[in-house]
Amino acid sequence: MLILLTQLLFMRLSVTTLSFILIFSLFISAQAQPQPEGQPQLLIDHPELQFQSPVWAPDGSSIAFTSARYQGIWTADASGNNLEQITDESAGFGFSWSMDSESILARISEYDDRRRFHAIKIFHTDGQEPTQLTELRSSMPATPIWANFDEKVVLINSGDVEAFDSGKEIPARFKQSATPSFYVLKQDAIAKGKVPQNSTEDISPFEDATYLSLQVSPDGQKLAFEVYGGNLYSMNIDGSNLVDLGQANRPRWSPDSDYVVASVSEDDGHDYVRSDLYALKIDGTERVNLTSESDLIAMNPSWSPDGSKIVFDAANEGAIYVLNLVQ
Repeated sequence: MLILLTQLLFMRLSVTTLSFILIFSLFISAQAQPQPEGQPQLLIDHPELQFQSPVWAPDGSSIAFTSARYQGIWTADASGNNLEQITDESAGFGFSWSMDSESILARISEYDDRRRFHAIKIFHTDGQEPTQLTELRSSMPATPIWANFDEKVVLINSGDVEAFDSGKEIPARFKQSATPSFYVLKQDAIAKGKVPQNSTEDISPFEDATYLSLQVSPDGQKLAFEVYGGNLYSMNIDGSNLVDLGQANRPRWSPDSDYVVASVSEDDGHDYVRSDLYALKIDGTERVNLTSESDLIAMNPSWSPDGSKIVFDAANEGAIYVLNLVQ
């Protein structure tokens, strides 16, 4: 009889313990889901300029952004102060920060008698003169990207890879690493490339598709991208485990590589009438509207390196806003 009572007590404790563990696990899971903390806050605006496309510096200390028609690049600190124009050139489309948060890589555009020319430049935040990597060209359909831990800059030109010395050294902690890969959009394909081989391998999941907004996860293991006329997707860097994340645009990764933030927009054929920011779990199981309570037309989000906030532009105001997340 004593043995039976002991077994029943143990079973009750075991069930209670398992229930507690299950509830605790669900609580932790729920807490891990990104949630907004209050309403978006105005961070940067200007009475005469329409700012857009903000991107956090890797060290989290500052934000770079451009203005309407991608004219110029500005920076400000994380609190929105110390506004500084880095260049007044048409350089704001597809610009990217260096790993050390000291330089911005961009494709500039100039016009000569209605003909447009392009060149690659690196703009420095410490006031140094820009580093121009190419002469002006009449054709440069792709934007340049950093490669080999920023030692190189690569450009897809007529399907081939051009590589340039950036003037930066590989950080000491990476010098013993194997030659890293880079990922680019190439002739309506997603390609994995290598330097110094300057070779590429097609890893596209679909045939006859046009790909946009390719983004590599912070852990280097996944890609997020759009298909023109279709949805947003994630997949492993070898092309496996393709996940349809639904309709969304301009993805940016969370620092833990578990989510992307993207905009979901509506238009009337002429103007945007609604746009919200969504946090999308990369396995497709969660889709959280972060700006459902806001009237802002929220677009072009960028997740802060510490995961605590998201900056974006409000298309109806031409201003940069920040959304704090529950920690």
